Amino acid sequence: MKILVLTDVFPSKEVPASGVFVRELSKAVSYKNQVVIIHPRLWNPFSVKSCKEKQNYPLHMNGMEIYRPKLFILPKGDRLFFRAFAFLFAALPLLRKLRKTFHFDLIHAHMAGPAGFAAVFLGMLFGKPVIVTAHGSDIHTFPKHFFLKRLVVFTLKRATMVVAVSHSLKDLILKMVNIQKKLFIIRNGSRPEVFFPVDKIKTRKKLHLPIDRKIILFIGSLIPRKGVDVLLRAFAYMNKKNINLLLIGKGDSELELKALAKELHIETQVDFVGTKNHDEISLWLNACDIFCLPSRHEGFPTVIVEAFACGRPVVATKVDGVPEAIVDDTLGIMVEPDNEKALASALNKALEKEWDYQAIAEYGKRFSWNTIAEEYTELYKNVVMKK
Repeated sequence: MKILVLTDVFPSKEVPASGVFVRELSKAVSYKNQVVIIHPRLWNPFSVKSCKEKQNYPLHMNGMEIYRPKLFILPKGDRLFFRAFAFLFAALPLLRKLRKTFHFDLIHAHMAGPAGFAAVFLGMLFGKPVIVTAHGSDIHTFPKHFFLKRLVVFTLKRATMVVAVSHSLKDLILKMVNIQKKLFIIRNGSRPEVFFPVDKIKTRKKLHLPIDRKIILFIGSLIPRKGVDVLLRAFAYMNKKNINLLLIGKGDSELELKALAKELHIETQVDFVGTKNHDEISLWLNACDIFCLPSRHEGFPTVIVEAFACGRPVVATKVDGVPEAIVDDTLGIMVEPDNEKALASALNKALEKEWDYQAIAEYGKRFSWNTIAEEYTELYKNVVMKK
């Protein structure tokens, strides 16, 4: 089939770590379907830098075509509600031209907004079914704002099918709008050819990391929702002898978090690594002893199943879809969010415990993007046939 994907989260030169899960799923789907992606780039006409940027159509990646039309944003006070309409007007003229050569069967949008909102209108204009995948923040964060909630509800009601990445996300959706008959669960996954167990000492030597120390690893955006501030405070509570904390990622809270590490007198044992190419992440996961995800909210975290695939136990907060990944204590330990003392205790316990790394890796194999792509392809077929 021919699938048109709409997304505002996707790896790019500007933000290489954004929406890796969308790229990996789209790539897996493209093995049996033709996939074209529309991922607009933010454009401020009052910025000299933006005006100099050139459009390069299309970009090619793993057999997929990626189009990046300009998406107008406000110079100040940019809002997602406004961006949803801007997404629609950015994609519409491109799609009219593209439709002459790419007769897509359906539209698959990632996130209820802005992409999902635009997809619903484009679906109506071109007479095509629309699938919207809700990933997390579009359901548990956006509805806290008056206009965004109405935008999300509008999108969910009018989409042909809606996919939630976890049971908890499905429950939140049903509290907002009764779409039980067209709501499905398909989780995120990992790439088994990239994420698999590798000798820890070898990976540490390759990454120039100390061999004789315990390593706790965090991977994610440095933003309040990820709870890295709680992790730093928990680390300060721990018996930190021979333990290092590595933080991979960038975000708006980075300077604040570095200042907090200094305030807690742990800056010598905390390393802000920065962003890393996604294909390198498996090295870092194999090099660590424990992976930690102290988030305040999550959908179904891809990084947890990637850690499992590398045979690494996980200490994480018991929020949203996390308990659907860490199903028992042979895989990791869960604590309540925003509780640094409980998190410190869990990390100490995890570092002392004898884990069955091979069993964890075997469990991680069940979350494969190829398997998940098969589920989506079946859903695509059902949606097109019903239409």
